[in-house]
Amino acid sequence: MDYQVEEISDFDRFTTLEKEWNALLAAAPINAPFLRHEWFRIWWKAFGEGKRRMAILTVRAQGGALVAIAPLMEERGFRVGIPCRIWTSLCNDHSCRFDFILADLSEEARAGIFKALTDYLSARRPRIHFLELQDLPADSPTLTHLTAASGRGGRRLGMRPSLETPILPMQGKWSSYFESVSGNLRRNLRRRRRQLEEQGKVALVCVTGDSRDGGTAGLIPHLEEGFRIEAMAWKGAAGTAIDGNGGWSEFYSEWAHTAAERGWLRLYFLKLDDRPIAFYYTLVYDQKLYYLKLGYDPAYARYSPGILLHQEILSAAFQEGLTELDFLGPRMAWKEDWTAQLRPHLWLYLFEGGMIPRAIYLIKFKLFPYLREISWLTRLQRRLLRKDAFGVSAKPATEPLPEAPFERTAEAVGKEAA
Repeated sequence: MDYQVEEISDFDRFTTLEKEWNALLAAAPINAPFLRHEWFRIWWKAFGEGKRRMAILTVRAQGGALVAIAPLMEERGFRVGIPCRIWTSLCNDHSCRFDFILADLSEEARAGIFKALTDYLSARRPRIHFLELQDLPADSPTLTHLTAASGRGGRRLGMRPSLETPILPMQGKWSSYFESVSGNLRRNLRRRRRQLEEQGKVALVCVTGDSRDGGTAGLIPHLEEGFRIEAMAWKGAAGTAIDGNGGWSEFYSEWAHTAAERGWLRLYFLKLDDRPIAFYYTLVYDQKLYYLKLGYDPAYARYSPGILLHQEILSAAFQEGLTELDFLGPRMAWKEDWTAQLRPHLWLYLFEGGMIPRAIYLIKFKLFPYLREISWLTRLQRRLLRKDAFGVSAKPATEPLPEAPFERTAEAVGKEAA
């Protein structure tokens, strides 16, 4: 079957796709809120518009049916110190996860779709040097088919590990699950809850933006309160909190209103005598719970308010019959207190032929692994990496304290460059 690829670089044209886009996603094997049309629309306004060129690829079968979407953008930057032009995933560290959207078709049909996509990319050579996808799930069919495509036309494939995200499948009753976690964890939680209750009345508050909360218009003070709490611990000092980063605040506020209108938003607060001391910004989408952001008041760190709030949220999720908790972000010890299951992600690079793509591939995937084996040469690697996109060095992610916010920060991980 022949497939037609269209490149969409106009925002107004992109907005007309919402109904088709979301219908394709709803029927796709992978359905996540970070792949919805609304998410990309809000993301583009906050992070892409005026900074990059939209390059979304749609694939249609004979008859015009939409069968695949590759949400991409074009950017000029540096990789391993070399100036280059890249088609990269339309995402950043706020996006948590990325993938192409594919119709639920046979493997043969999907192979045809990816051949059409990669042929289209090759036809843009030498304007585009390579494809770069961030935080692609390791079990994604996109990985399978792009790997197969790498054997054609002089292409080269490179991969780097990215996030290992803890997830918790939720089955059975909360009481049974809670008994399965560490006895030390259960005892510590009971003790800290008791100690906190000695300080005053402890209450869980959930804001969804429905009529009881004053509708979506009533979300603004709750979001401001939540963002204030999120900035109170280490992220405020590091400059990585939502509050104080104008583009971030606009993005998370607009997404909250959109999610509330569709019934997905859950803003959770743990309060002590009506004073909020912990905050979680979460979504419930397709019967799954997602943790986007959290924060806590460090004045109450001795009581682990963030972990106590997590316990309350998780208990409610079991009772509601949700099927999975996706912690999002990297693995951390406190998350692994609650689950041993991980969802690995990776960075994927598909290099076209030509001198610049070949040089970047050889340095990134041949030379750098060799340099890592020679400790005194790692300084050279770091100097090269400082010239990569966004000026972010490849510092290893450090694991915050158990009460620290757990999402990946730009400082800790940033744009992958190693």
